[in-house]
Amino acid sequence: MFRAKHYWRRRVREKRPERFAGMACDALGMITRLSSEPQKALSRFDRWIAWLTTPFKFCGISGWKETGCEAAAVGRPVRNAQHSTDGFWTIDARLETFRIGTASADLTTPKFLRLEVEPGTKAHDVCAGTRVLAGMDLAFGGAVVVDTDGPFLEIHPEEDFRIIVGPAPVAARRIYTSPPNPGRSA
Repeated sequence: MFRAKHYWRRRVREKRPERFAGMACDALGMITRLSSEPQKALSRFDRWIAWLTTPFKFCGISGWKETGCEAAAVGRPVRNAQHSTDGFWTIDARLETFRIGTASADLTTPKFLRLEVEPGTKAHDVCAGTRVLAGMDLAFGGAVVVDTDGPFLEIHPEEDFRIIVGPAPVAARRIYTSPPNPGRSA
């Protein structure tokens, strides 16, 4: 499979930090933009053409808009994670918790968010090492961006992405930041 080596978000942040300067996060404004339905699954064509379309997103053509916000959340994928030719893992999750700074989302009605997991990050390593399946418990955090195709909110996790394993309530479950060793008991 062809994997493009282009302009990932974190590389832009390193090479063009002015693009991220002076952004003020509107936490409550972002929380109100959470989706009330999950995004549609990526089609086979969407996953295949990603090597070509993702660079345009970074250039602002049908792209990602920075919000200046960082979020932390717990959620469950509504379908298995999807992998595309750009190397990204796409995960659409129903949220159990969602917080930007001290502002938390009211989740009495279901809310959804898309995660785009970029190659070369610890989050990507977790996805590549363990299949992320519908219904798994995930804890994640990262930059909140607006995908202008929708528009809808996404989180782009880099360091903060964990699969939560075990039957206990979310707060008490064992959390793996790398694939668990199936030959060893937890």
